Amino acid sequence: MRRYRYRTAALTGPWRESPDLALRDAARARQARIEEGSPPRVEWTVPGRIEEGRDESASAR
Repeated sequence: MRRYRYRTAALTGPWRESPDLALRDAARARQARIEEGSPPRVEWTVPGRIEEGRDESASAR
C-alpha cells in the first residue's frame, strides 16, 4: 500500500492514505497554502514536497 506525507526542511508530516491528506497536513502546519480550484493549486511557504512511501506492515503479512 502506498503512503504519503509532506516533507520540508523544518517538518515532516505523518504518513497518510492519499497525497491530498498529506497536503492538508502541510497546510495545517503552515508549510503550504492550498488555493481551491480544479485542480487545487499548492504554494509551499517553505521549500517542500509530498513524499511517497510503502506501508511495510502491509507487505509483512
